[in-house]
Amino acid sequence: MANEVLEKIASTGLNGIKRVELKRTFGKNCESVIDALIKKQEIFIEKKGNAYFVWTKENYVSHISKNDPKSKLALNMATKMNVKEEKGEHQNNVRNTINTSHYVINSDMEFKSEFDMCLANASTSIGWTPFSFIRKKICESKQISSDHFYTLVSELVERHRENYEISSGGQEGIMMRGLVHGFVRNI
Repeated sequence: MANEVLEKIASTGLNGIKRVELKRTFGKNCESVIDALIKKQEIFIEKKGNAYFVWTKENYVSHISKNDPKSKLALNMATKMNVKEEKGEHQNNVRNTINTSHYVINSDMEFKSEFDMCLANASTSIGWTPFSFIRKKICESKQISSDHFYTLVSELVERHRENYEISSGGQEGIMMRGLVHGFVRNI
């Protein structure tokens, strides 16, 4: 049942789901499952008005970076500090390893977080951002190739369809259904 509850929470994206709605869907027994997921730090709960909303960690970080300027600032600063530390570590690894040619992103969560930050900082008034702009930022900071970036983006967009909308056009982007999709925005 824990997987079903987690999937339901994840499917709601940046909006989250009311805790009461989870109880209606899964019954009162889901309360212990929710408590276990909180202890494992897989979900986050926040009170908004009279209701408690539930998010997965990833969706909550995206939610607050989009809706709370203070949190967005703090996340940006933390990301910049991590990038500086990672660059230093990478330079040491390059010196020690002859065959090191690309920085390896440690987790999908790290890439999603970096991607969401760049997207939030670069989106236009209607929300669309060229993939090429995000690629330049991430490839510079993470020292990855363009091909590796677009591979990661394709996987990210496919896994989190509820979070992103893509549009065809542009000079570069991800290939879907035979078309180059060069623009992205948060939903």
